[in-house]
Amino acid sequence: MPEITINDITFEVPEGTNLIQAARKVGIDIPHFCYHPGLSVVGSCRMCQVELEQGDRKWIDLACSNSARDGLIVRTNTPEIKERVKATLEFLLMNHPTDCPICDDAGECKLQNYYMLHGLYDNRLTVDKWHKPKLHPVGPTVVLDSERCVLCSRCVRFCDEIWGERQLGIFGHGSNEVLINYPDKDLNNPYAGNVVDLCPVGALLDRDFRHKRRVWYLKSAQSICPQCSRGCNIYVHFDEDHDYKGEGRRVQRIKPRVNMAVNRWWICDRGRYGYHFIDAEERATDPMVNGEAVDWDMALARATELIKSKIKKPGPNSVAFLMAPIASNEDAYRALKLFRDTLKFANIGYDIPVSETLEKDQVLMTDDPYPNRRGFKDLGFGSVVNPFEAGEIVDEIKAGKIKGLVVSGTDLEGLVGENVEALTSKLEWLIVVSHDQNRLWQKATVALPMATYVEREGTFTNIKGTVQKFEKAIEPIGQAMPQWEIWQNLAKRFNTRWLYEDTKAVYDAMAQGKPEYETLNWQGTFGITHGMYPDNW
Repeated sequence: MPEITINDITFEVPEGTNLIQAARKVGIDIPHFCYHPGLSVVGSCRMCQVELEQGDRKWIDLACSNSARDGLIVRTNTPEIKERVKATLEFLLMNHPTDCPICDDAGECKLQNYYMLHGLYDNRLTVDKWHKPKLHPVGPTVVLDSERCVLCSRCVRFCDEIWGERQLGIFGHGSNEVLINYPDKDLNNPYAGNVVDLCPVGALLDRDFRHKRRVWYLKSAQSICPQCSRGCNIYVHFDEDHDYKGEGRRVQRIKPRVNMAVNRWWICDRGRYGYHFIDAEERATDPMVNGEAVDWDMALARATELIKSKIKKPGPNSVAFLMAPIASNEDAYRALKLFRDTLKFANIGYDIPVSETLEKDQVLMTDDPYPNRRGFKDLGFGSVVNPFEAGEIVDEIKAGKIKGLVVSGTDLEGLVGENVEALTSKLEWLIVVSHDQNRLWQKATVALPMATYVEREGTFTNIKGTVQKFEKAIEPIGQAMPQWEIWQNLAKRFNTRWLYEDTKAVYDAMAQGKPEYETLNWQGTFGITHGMYPDNW
């Protein structure tokens, strides 16, 4: 590996490492706007000028367009470099509006941060600033404030290189250059929200988040997107201390978390905006018995009575358990120990179709809407006696052979469509576990509220078999609790002896003898952080 020196720090980096990335390895931030490791290099912003020296030659060049080579000396802090960076900032700010107090990007803005670090000059402009279009809707989820744009072209390159279609472009000459849509094109690709993450200033704004919260109020938890089987790594940004313009909204936005083996720097818009159910009015908050809110003891007591009434007579063949693989590995493991190993349910299934059809694309999205189907498969989830598919179990119910049903995490829409009555009318009792007061919840004999993925910790196994942990961000709403805890509390009423103190204890029991689980570091780097998400290049 080549040995380079940056600001008198000598170290080795892999051949071809970009100098901006190399400097980060030793804690040096070379200022830049246009450079991003996931996009092509254009060198348009001129912010990353550095002094380079090799052999007898010394020159000034852009860090983004140079890579590490043996013996290269880099200086980012000479008087001449500092003056050049300051002059570049002054040029970029010449026509930039001074509206930081109302800009959503304040607190995350590279231009603002770099001015405080490298600028702090007196304004020499004596004429009015140029004005450009403001709040132009470039697509259904993104608006553009052209006056704030520094023409870094990150968004343009993302559309061209990552999605593969020209939807944004920079048109005009000189001070008249402007970022705008290509003629007759909208920014409507399934990854459009990434241009907001890429924008180093407040030019491209997310309609879903705009004017909702100041970023310095946000706390951040590391998580895994549950919207498909890719298992994209994300940050959940939330605020429980301020309730303005939010109407009880705790989760404020979802941002991508870099994982080069899974999702790189990106997430799709389905995952980015698919969090609103967490604080929706339809959330299930209290246990119910025959449509009346009760406490957990009463609900679990009734559920126990119902299950006992059928597994004794006519027997385990008359009951079924269907669990959608939106649940974590820990939930599935705990459910199997209860329903298959202890209660001996003969009919257990998880391969439940959904009414929505996903299309796999060339970037990230898979055609499987479930985040943990692979985890269920690896755990051997299902019946031992009757290895039925979920559809076959539903057919058995409609035929009158199954009289009691426990359903978790689904309203079975992909199996029964709108005709819920045809299913429930054949049952003597129905126990539903859900975070949503869905159609089955309304018909349930006993309904139990479960926590969503941001209200608890656990693991998913993605489509490639990688086990990944998501952490708890906020407390469960109402009386909701994680699924594995629901199953454990129910299991206590059947005199089971295996009890777990927390999610990690469930994970440790599940991981015994399974190498795919042993590779995960449960503690990892997890922890709630404040402010700007660290993967913002």
